[in-house]
Amino acid sequence: DVVVLCGETGSGKSTQVPQFLLEYGFGAPGVGLIGVTQPRRVAAVSTAERVAFELGEAQLGGKRGRVGVQIRGDASRMGPNAAVKFMTDGILLQEMKG
Repeated sequence: DVVVLCGETGSGKSTQVPQFLLEYGFGAPGVGLIGVTQPRRVAAVSTAERVAFELGEAQLGGKRGRVGVQIRGDASRMGPNAAVKFMTDGILLQEMKG
């Protein structure tokens, strides 16, 4: 299943909602990955770093980390326990193509 969330700028779509979803059990193994898109690479990385920091994670994409990021032309920083994936719009389109 896919849910697309739209809202006003600054409403917490990219930072607060993924944390709420984690808190309520989404993103757990077998439940699915929480995907968050950003229009640019810098936005994807900086937002992922902020959410990881707010969750108290030592580093983005670490072995125990629940937050990862993938952008085109860069190695994926998705740890094995990642539950939230920040990505550019282009990465999402690639994944949907298969």
